[in-house]
Amino acid sequence: MGDNVVMFQRLRTAVLVLALCGAAWPAFAYDSKPWIEDARQIRAALGSRYPNVGWLTGDRGMDLDAAFRAVEGGLEKAKSDVEAKALLDRALASLADGHVQVDWSPVVAAPAASGPSVAAPPCADIRPQRQRPPVASGLPGWTPLDTGEGAREFPGGIVTVEGRKVGVVQIVLFMADRVVCEAAAAELKYPLDKPCEGDCSRRLDQHMYQLMSDRFAARLEAMKAAGAQVLMVDLAGNGGGREWAEVAVRQLSPLRLKSAPVRYVRSPLAAESLESLAQDIEANIGGEKGAAKAALLREAADLRTRAAEARRVCDPATDTACPLLIDAGYGSGVRASGDPVALADKAWGQSVFQPAKWSWREGVWSGPLIVLVDGKSASASEEFAAIIQDNKAGVIMGSPTLGAGCGHATGLGPVVLRNSGGRLSLPDCLRLRADGSNEIGGVEPDVLVGFRNTDGPALKARRLAMRLPAAVAQVTAGR
Repeated sequence: MGDNVVMFQRLRTAVLVLALCGAAWPAFAYDSKPWIEDARQIRAALGSRYPNVGWLTGDRGMDLDAAFRAVEGGLEKAKSDVEAKALLDRALASLADGHVQVDWSPVVAAPAASGPSVAAPPCADIRPQRQRPPVASGLPGWTPLDTGEGAREFPGGIVTVEGRKVGVVQIVLFMADRVVCEAAAAELKYPLDKPCEGDCSRRLDQHMYQLMSDRFAARLEAMKAAGAQVLMVDLAGNGGGREWAEVAVRQLSPLRLKSAPVRYVRSPLAAESLESLAQDIEANIGGEKGAAKAALLREAADLRTRAAEARRVCDPATDTACPLLIDAGYGSGVRASGDPVALADKAWGQSVFQPAKWSWREGVWSGPLIVLVDGKSASASEEFAAIIQDNKAGVIMGSPTLGAGCGHATGLGPVVLRNSGGRLSLPDCLRLRADGSNEIGGVEPDVLVGFRNTDGPALKARRLAMRLPAAVAQVTAGR
């Protein structure tokens, strides 16, 4: 009996090893040479295509050459392809950039088309969002505000802190969910059981985020009506989302907020993106005259100059006259800020300022503002928090954010490793803070809270309770 159990365990282990290796029987002997060549290809790609390499070697103080020499030594000692893959995965994980990873899965050829492709129905690819309670909902005296327009998309309530009413609005993600999509489809009279063809997808996306803007504004008005004197926007656990974050943040301040500068990794695709913007501006100038027309033409010409540099063939890793990063404007587009009212009737408005795609109002909330973040707040959440902090439009409280930085803006594809066939994904952009630092370093809160990623709701609420009075006092000082 005991021997049978041992034999079964050994057999199961062997099957698992074969599955992990993806090997056919019989297995081939491990050869370190092709893996070392792939490691060198990864190291070269980090020097010529990774936008955060300066932050990695400067702020982080990482010696990439020494790190990859150690990787090569490990590959020489490895016993199997599985170990080699695991070693390279660990090396890339040490960069602490979730946008850098290798996809080892085999490439599966797409099945041959048997006829004309059919578009999916509206909302078919929109996933439900996992809801979580606002952190402040665990505080004593919490009063939920769970009715009215926007209450489902932006949960919240009121809590009293040091005699002041603090309204709380949670943004789970900067993305519309299926319910919002279906509402948008209904308003556009798009049936959910018919293909979304032609201009359907663009119009549906536009309308979804218009609904998000309208519902967020309604939620802020509801907080004012409930007597909130301070507003806390809860981004704890918000992993990011879409460029709609650039609209939402502007609804929270009467200030004309400026967005973060953006840089693209030089490539033909970056050049194509910049050239397309230039063409879009020129095509939409319309009847503009005088100074306004001249400014638009200058912006288009400047975009073309940057596109030419992005297109120029050179190696940033070896040529000091070849910048890795190309100025791509701002998170909001060609312009760092804009007046949504003045741009609303301009055909070229969204060409220079992306938030002008939607109708919205600055400063729906104009009072004291707190933004709550934690170690899972990432990407668009960091973009949002950084804009508030850099424009001195509110107080950031919580724990340092994840540090995801900018991800993919130009569609630059993966680096295919020559021997293993692994596909190395690298980000193709970065965002800068007001002080010139790289946003991938994360957002450091003004009021620190000892959140940990393992905290449950009750513990997180207790940690918040200890520091919320300090944040309220800071944001209301002088008012």
